[in-house]
Amino acid sequence: MVPTTRLGLWAVRLLVAFVAGLVVGMSLAGAGQISGGEGAFDNLWLTVPLMGVGLATVVAGVLAGVAAAFAIVRRGERSVLVFLPLLVLLFIAIFFVGELAGHE
Repeated sequence: MVPTTRLGLWAVRLLVAFVAGLVVGMSLAGAGQISGGEGAFDNLWLTVPLMGVGLATVVAGVLAGVAAAFAIVRRGERSVLVFLPLLVLLFIAIFFVGELAGHE
């Protein structure tokens, strides 16, 4: 169950960072809506940290997926926990392609 390779361990650590970033980002967005009834992006003091946390979260998710892919392909990692970052990478890729395709 626990990864045995160094890349597998990094993939799981980055996955934990991704989940923590999601929790912090949702908390910041919720705090923006609670204070004064305005949206999170209407308040500059919440927008900057929210964007920073969002960018760090996406980077952690992509790096977790890449590390997991390398751990599975190159090192032969077979832990279930290492396959989870691949799902995160797939989700981020689908979201990114959807944003590029446009909204209709």
